[in-house]
Amino acid sequence: MRQHFRPVCLAIALSLLLAGLAASPSQSQPTSSQIDLRAKFTLVGDPAVPCPPGSPVGLMCPLRTGAGSAPGLGGVTEAYTFLHWVGPPKCDDDSAKALAYPVRWVVANKGELDFALAESGCVTDGAGGIGGVGQEFTITGGTGIYSGASGSGYVKAVVGLGSDGKFHGGQTWTGTLSVPGYDFDLTAPVLTGAANKTVKARKGSRGVRVTFLVKAQDARDGALPVSCKPRSGSRFPIGRTVVKCAATDSSANTAQASFKVTVRRPSSRE
Repeated sequence: MRQHFRPVCLAIALSLLLAGLAASPSQSQPTSSQIDLRAKFTLVGDPAVPCPPGSPVGLMCPLRTGAGSAPGLGGVTEAYTFLHWVGPPKCDDDSAKALAYPVRWVVANKGELDFALAESGCVTDGAGGIGGVGQEFTITGGTGIYSGASGSGYVKAVVGLGSDGKFHGGQTWTGTLSVPGYDFDLTAPVLTGAANKTVKARKGSRGVRVTFLVKAQDARDGALPVSCKPRSGSRFPIGRTVVKCAATDSSANTAQASFKVTVRRPSSRE
């Protein structure tokens, strides 16, 4: 009887252990379904775009277009009507306020994100003007892989009037973004080959052309192009030059590396 008891107990213990191991990955390996949203855009505002016929006096409807990137998402473009009110009855004579309006991001090759911007307070021209007003936002949904998206945050613009009659500047978005069931790519590519290099110049030469090979590999995108400054094959002067390289994946995650190229003068014996 004793001889059969131990194997049965071991079998039960082993089955419980395997069941626990099978269940553990979903508990110990959470996905990155929420990220800190950070995006910087170049922004252009066209004040010549009119509001629809019949709009009340004081309402302004310039078209804004922006382009940039957001880590974890990728390249982003936007186009929206910057609704704002100038003067009474909503503000004083010398001030204006941004109204509530929607903004849609188009994320390259992935989907779209919808934002609802909240109405701001009144600002004067001395505070940077209505073009630089900040607004809170709420993410109301999306399409493609961003279906069911939610989040919130703050957006701020800094613009100035250009010689073309349009407003030019930048725009910064900060907040949170959550997409249930989606695993954001937050891992930067890996750079290899960025190693210090020493070469000798020919006698009488002030420099030498130096070649090198720096590669980038991304877990999702595979091999990626690498940009280095100075480029491989450039003429490097006598002395030490720092080469800076970078590679960016389709989710706007950037890897950077640097190395030194040292060009030595030939010895007196050479």
